[in-house]
Amino acid sequence: MKNIIYILILLFSCDTLDQQFGVEEFEDSFSYYDFVAYGWGEVFNGDKTLALDYFDQALNSSNINYFNSAVLGMGWAKTYQANSILNSSECIDNSSDCTDLVDQYRDNAKCYFYKASLREDLSLQNSSQILEWCSQDDVNIDNLYDSIDFMNLELEDMVNYYTGCVDDEGNPYVSCFENFNVDLKLGYIYLRYLSYVQSISDDSLVNESISDLINLFIDFYTQYPTYDIMNDKSNYSSDFSLTYKNITSVISNLYLNSGNYDLSCEYGQYSCPNLECNGNILNLINCLDSF
Repeated sequence: MKNIIYILILLFSCDTLDQQFGVEEFEDSFSYYDFVAYGWGEVFNGDKTLALDYFDQALNSSNINYFNSAVLGMGWAKTYQANSILNSSECIDNSSDCTDLVDQYRDNAKCYFYKASLREDLSLQNSSQILEWCSQDDVNIDNLYDSIDFMNLELEDMVNYYTGCVDDEGNPYVSCFENFNVDLKLGYIYLRYLSYVQSISDDSLVNESISDLINLFIDFYTQYPTYDIMNDKSNYSSDFSLTYKNITSVISNLYLNSGNYDLSCEYGQYSCPNLECNGNILNLINCLDSF
């Protein structure tokens, strides 16, 4: 079973943005949107620590009404950390050794995603303070997180606020991150998917419902059939890619794991248009492996 489970978000190592562009000397003039852009850049580069530093600095920006897109970035940084650990050779060889660390990163991501869904002032806080709030004895973050209907969140006031963002002189920013609510929905689904993958490799964990996961991914794909995580972000010099083709390949993968070749191949064709559904499962697996 493990051999046909593919973690679809791949992180590629390259120089940090500081090394590429020497941005440190310009940080005093950075806006909220600049810091968020650099934060996402480091997420895509695989440096989660530096990514959180940039997102933290975004929360200290002035003249901003909503900080949700920065906190969302924190959640994705932790999701990728959980994914990286779970997909490492050490974890694959001995999954029980990874459980606590994967759970920690996934719980961190839950905390940030929950905070990103709220209409509250997060200014002058940082990623550590947010996690401290979530870990208080009188805060049950699991219950709070489960109380949010992420798939139906619209957050129109925040989305409208980010749309068409301009600087103090009226010049438009390259990236406004107005699709943060869409990325939030996918982050919620992907945390569920990580739980599923982890439960397959560790028999001590409760299995995530594969049918529920399939329905969540199909719901997302139906709503956002041309999804690309880069759509509202800067043009990064990174090989990172997360598009609707990754989503359909996950759906295909899940159907294959449940023994439904026909539906698996149908969704596989959305990811690999030249794939022929002639009963050759190796061709389908090769398609999925390319993602």
